[in-house]
Amino acid sequence: MRIKIPIKIFLLALALATGGLTSCSKKEHMKADVVAQVNLTQMTTRDLEIAVPQTVTVEVAAALKRKLVEKWIEDEIFYQTAMNEGISLSDDEVQQVENYRRSLLVGKYLDKYVNLNYRPLDQEIENYYNQHRREFVWQDEYVHLIHLILDTDDQTIKEEISKSVNLIEVIKNNFMDQQSSAWRPIGDLGYIKLSELPPRLVQTIKQAPTGAIRGPIKTDYGYHYIQVIDLQPAGAQQELEVVKDEIVMRLKIEQRLREIEKLKQNLQPKFTIQTDLSKLNQQE
Repeated sequence: MRIKIPIKIFLLALALATGGLTSCSKKEHMKADVVAQVNLTQMTTRDLEIAVPQTVTVEVAAALKRKLVEKWIEDEIFYQTAMNEGISLSDDEVQQVENYRRSLLVGKYLDKYVNLNYRPLDQEIENYYNQHRREFVWQDEYVHLIHLILDTDDQTIKEEISKSVNLIEVIKNNFMDQQSSAWRPIGDLGYIKLSELPPRLVQTIKQAPTGAIRGPIKTDYGYHYIQVIDLQPAGAQQELEVVKDEIVMRLKIEQRLREIEKLKQNLQPKFTIQTDLSKLNQQE
């Protein structure tokens, strides 16, 4: 299990982005696919589907859609009021909108002609790691931790854990219905900065042998059980498996940039291009 983005923060971030939602101006009454209407302007189910990421759960999507509808209504009220009062965009703001439209079109063009299915080979990943080893070091103390937190000192769970050598199995058997969050992280947390944990947990982690389960540890947040998988000091070399995903992302970006450059070189002779770089030094 990995820590998931807290729903409240996720909803807030997406709500702030609802300016990109489209709306349909229609003079007829609300149709079956219309979920909200302000005067004659309507928001459709299609608008919502576009705005909600496909990766979120059904529960999160439902909550997010409600927030998006509320935000759309609020924005539409202000938008229509602004239009009625004759408020308009300046020339610079209109140019910003045009620049955004252009960037969207460029992005769509590149997605069409640049390979999106590139997957680095294992040997490429290993070679990159060996060539950039100095970049892959722990900047602080980090611990790879399996963690469980309970509201009470549950004796049944305590007894089960005392007989187990694998905390993640106990979690899977008893807490699969609970989602991990920043406030109540449960499961395999991966590598986390030691200084971000409560002091009592830090103390126990530093004293615990690798693989040992410790707990319950009482803090203001509840009763903790921990299993230390790995503990790394600041400055230690990060293993390849720890940074593999980051390397894959770097290699994909580098490959995309190479393909974009090749595409540009092929297209550039077809265009007449003029520059006067001396104007860059002129002061207004």
